[in-house]
Amino acid sequence: MDALLVQSIASLPTALAALVAIGLPLLLAMGVGMVILSVFTPQELALNADVGRAKFSFIVEIYAVVAALALVGAWDIYQTTRDTLQKETSALYMLAHATDSYGLPHQAEAREEMRGALRGYGAAVVEQDWPKMQAGSPGSASDATFTRLSRAFMLPEPETQAQQAIAQNTAHWLLQVAEARTARLSVGTRTLTMLVWFLVLTASVSVLLFQWFIGSAHLALHYTMGAVVALIVGIVLLVALKLAFPVVGDSALLSPRPFLELMRLP
Repeated sequence: MDALLVQSIASLPTALAALVAIGLPLLLAMGVGMVILSVFTPQELALNADVGRAKFSFIVEIYAVVAALALVGAWDIYQTTRDTLQKETSALYMLAHATDSYGLPHQAEAREEMRGALRGYGAAVVEQDWPKMQAGSPGSASDATFTRLSRAFMLPEPETQAQQAIAQNTAHWLLQVAEARTARLSVGTRTLTMLVWFLVLTASVSVLLFQWFIGSAHLALHYTMGAVVALIVGIVLLVALKLAFPVVGDSALLSPRPFLELMRLP
């Protein structure tokens, strides 16, 4: 299973990704079912029912462990990325509030530079960084705007007690932005290893195929159960894909909305 293929499926709109992630297992399950039921009679499969159930139960247990591994790992990626964005934007908003402290008449130019640097940084993230993140390619197009942001807040000398108190926290907020920014830009490298995806695919296919070797007197019931199993497998794959790539694609789980708010600063 190629990494680009996994990322390509995750980048699809949710409805289309669901069609792929659920439709393919369903087609595979129904196709294999038709082949097996055309080769073996229900009576022949019924003779294998006891042994088949024991082996199928073992495969299902393995699939449950593999699915849990993939979902937990994917959720961790989503949660880490979400927390990183919150950390970066919260520090930026604290910096935005800090600009009001530089209210002396002769500090108007420095204050406007601070606000302009914040707007410029938000615009660079939305217009330059985020498209590359959506495409799954690393990039740091906002380097220049971050440098401008750092200089805008570090160069002005604090003159009042309020400004001195703010200046003590400014370096911490800028460091917080820098750390979160680095983590955000490397989000494309933090995903499940291909070995895990290969394990998920192998376990999923095994469950979809092996279920048909358990006999049933009612073909309609057999096909219905096969469809339900395929549906569960497809939903697990869909959720794992979307969580593992939370910023990839136009319908990603995470958006640059907080940075858009920065662009609207007065």
